[in-house]
Amino acid sequence: MEIKLEELEYQQAAIKSVVNVFDGNNKNTFDNACFEGIRSNVCSLSKEQLAENIKSVIIGNGIDEETAKLNELQELTIEMETGTGKTLVYIKTIYELFKHYGFTKFIILVPSVAIRQGVLSTISTFEKQLEEIYGFSPKSFEYNSKKLNKVTNFIEEQHPQIMVMTLASFNSEDKILNQAKREDLFANIPFIEAIGRTNPVIIMDEPQEGMDTENSVNQIAKLNPLFKLRYSATHKVSVNKVYRLTPYDSYKEGLVKKIEVLTVTEKNDEATLKLELSETKNGKNPIQAKIKAWHQLASGKIEFKDTKWLKDGDNLGEVTNNPSYLKYKIERINKSLRTGKWSVSFTNGTEILEKQTSGNIQSVWALQLEWLILRHFTKKQKLSEQGIKCLSLIFIDKVANYVSDDPIIKNLFIEKYKTLYPEFHDGKEPTAEHIDAIQGFYFAQTGKGEFTDNENSMRKNSEVFDAILRDKKELLTYGDSVANRIEFIFSHSALGVGWDNPNIFNIATLSNSYSEIKKRQEIGRGLRICVNSEGQRVYDKLNVADDERINQLTVIPNETYETFVTQYQEEIKEVYGTSKAGAGMTHTHKGKPQNEVHFKRNPNDELNKAFKRFWNALAKKTNYTVSFDEEALIERSKEALNNIDIADYEAEVSSRSIGTITEEGIEDEFGGKESYKLKAYFSALDLVEELSENTGLSYLTTFKIVDGITNHDHLAKNPPQYIHQASSLIKNIELEEMLRGLDYHLTDETFPFEFNDFVKQVDNSGYTDTPKRGIWDKMLVDSHVEHQFALATDLDDEVVCFLKLPSYYKIQTPIGEYEPDFGIVMKRKSLRNGKESEFYFVIETKGTNDINNKKALKESEVYKIKCAVKHFATLGVEVQYKAPVKDYQYFKTEAQKDINALIEEA
Repeated sequence: MEIKLEELEYQQAAIKSVVNVFDGNNKNTFDNACFEGIRSNVCSLSKEQLAENIKSVIIGNGIDEETAKLNELQELTIEMETGTGKTLVYIKTIYELFKHYGFTKFIILVPSVAIRQGVLSTISTFEKQLEEIYGFSPKSFEYNSKKLNKVTNFIEEQHPQIMVMTLASFNSEDKILNQAKREDLFANIPFIEAIGRTNPVIIMDEPQEGMDTENSVNQIAKLNPLFKLRYSATHKVSVNKVYRLTPYDSYKEGLVKKIEVLTVTEKNDEATLKLELSETKNGKNPIQAKIKAWHQLASGKIEFKDTKWLKDGDNLGEVTNNPSYLKYKIERINKSLRTGKWSVSFTNGTEILEKQTSGNIQSVWALQLEWLILRHFTKKQKLSEQGIKCLSLIFIDKVANYVSDDPIIKNLFIEKYKTLYPEFHDGKEPTAEHIDAIQGFYFAQTGKGEFTDNENSMRKNSEVFDAILRDKKELLTYGDSVANRIEFIFSHSALGVGWDNPNIFNIATLSNSYSEIKKRQEIGRGLRICVNSEGQRVYDKLNVADDERINQLTVIPNETYETFVTQYQEEIKEVYGTSKAGAGMTHTHKGKPQNEVHFKRNPNDELNKAFKRFWNALAKKTNYTVSFDEEALIERSKEALNNIDIADYEAEVSSRSIGTITEEGIEDEFGGKESYKLKAYFSALDLVEELSENTGLSYLTTFKIVDGITNHDHLAKNPPQYIHQASSLIKNIELEEMLRGLDYHLTDETFPFEFNDFVKQVDNSGYTDTPKRGIWDKMLVDSHVEHQFALATDLDDEVVCFLKLPSYYKIQTPIGEYEPDFGIVMKRKSLRNGKESEFYFVIETKGTNDINNKKALKESEVYKIKCAVKHFATLGVEVQYKAPVKDYQYFKTEAQKDINALIEEA
């Protein structure tokens, strides 16, 4: 099979963008570009001429000068989205530069062995076809410090030369290229200096991967490049950007596969003993760590969040107030000398690693694999009709989960494959040999032959990448060879960068944490347009229906769709920005300016006399007594708890297809959703103790309630959630029973009269001017509702005076102190006898006028209001209490009813 070379318009535009920068350059020949036996690249253009050419190119490509980042440096940036063929583009650019200008010396600089092998494979794949087009083939080779004769030929040859090398091969002084004292030097100078005399065009593949550090820049400078050409989808440094193919353009024009994101996420997972090591610090104090775990809050709610800083000996159950973790006492916080990663070990044998989650992850993995295999079989049936082989790629968290005595992920894959195979193969069962043959795995190996997930080992071990890339074309067809039979490829980080295959149609990320691979790199492994068994690319029509689409990549990440897409969009914005980037993002972090505000008493004598009369009625203090009907409490609690309905711990699988990628965001289409029940594993809990602690009831009373529980199946589904709901229900019943038996009594004490002028440091939104009827000329407010209420009150002619009640005016209740908001004195003149009367009101403002509005009011707010009703009733008919009140007009209507009733009684 031979992959066919295509002349794609966007690739030709990228090639011409570089070639045209040298427009007008004298063509290099033996006579004008050969000095002392060294054939060099020579540029006859001045800096000014090059700058004019670059400007002309960017104008032609619609790139503004600010985006292009014009600079006198002899560097060009070519930005192409992953999967659009940048390697082939810069290889063809080499051919064109020799054809037009006679440039002969080219170095392709790569950050890793993986990318080096990929480049060499691409050169080999298209060498014959390119020779047919151009009539020549450059000499290409991989730099090897043991084969310096190839470097000598590179320096001397008149024929075009391509040397492919990693940055690591010369980025320190002890490397062979930099050594000045050797018997095999070129013309008695270090090889790097001799290479520098050739003035090579250096092609930087993925330069953001370490090529712009201070050391790297200095080492590359020794090569004395004629020009540096930067090629990547994700540049960190960009200079003279002459070409740009964005994700928006490539996705819109159908230059890459469309993306379906099929997510598997846990729901109602409070019952799991999930843990994450989120942060560590190692200073003067003992080593400490923050661990994300399920916390039981004071409200009874269960929340997954970070702990405080923990050290050896701390008990996670005590820290989180969650008894499920009581057996999790920290034994050791440690950083591995071998891997450099942090871990936390507990006395019960559990260990959690940096950037990994400990929990019921195997259930999620199983569903990810199930859906990957389902999508694979479905696509395989459709694709095989057109001679297209379907491949799937699975990233795993660690090699041991595939290659070990107990390979969890491999076992899960085999189990799911066996289950699903008959459905798509006329009921036939797969043989063990078949299942083994369709799996390929690519991990690094140590010198002893042991597999490892150490990333450095993977970069250095070229044999792994040779195996992947040597058989890359074989992977694209069905047959009898090992590579022909492979359909599912398992890898750790070995295939994360520098490897892709046009026929990857499905990618799953099986990990204990959100993917550490950048989204654009992860999906980039499968974005390329597919090829058939003849090596021809197969395109979809731009407006093809989704059910007929061939080029669709299904990504099955280990996170929610929202998390995946948000990160993907942010990565795009990070590189390309948006038309709205930066808007509304400026903050000084100094806070709002504060003013010194003076609050002065209203000088109106009649107003102040009326207020004092009001305060005399309002200032009486009360205390309370509570009596419980314990039997009623127990019976009501039993009934309530037996009605608890706990949602199943489950995984939700949902599909969304990304329709368009724009600068403003990602537009998608919902593709369906299914739910699967999961089994939770949790520590044993003492239900009586937990409910007693949360509700304040005695063990005996709590036991009587628990003894009447019959819905044990719901308790077993999710004990923490059951306890949370049960505690909340019992507390509400306690409060209702308390209210029934709550009685307030007047005491001999009163609240003091302390209403002098005062000064506050407060910003403009913290107070409202009340010059007409306020006790002070300004009033402190806590919300917009209070602000609007104060404004309306100050304008009402029937109001004599009003104030925001002082913070020391606190009413005692069984569930804590309560501070009402406003005190108002109103007047009404009788038409019958002309007598004027005063009426006193206390108001509690809220975001609703309805006490049964549970969305606007907390349970505690409702009960405090109900307690306050009894308190004010004890003060007598003089003070009327209104709560909750959202707006002044509602209060005025209700107040009028009370005033009319009081007048009639009088």
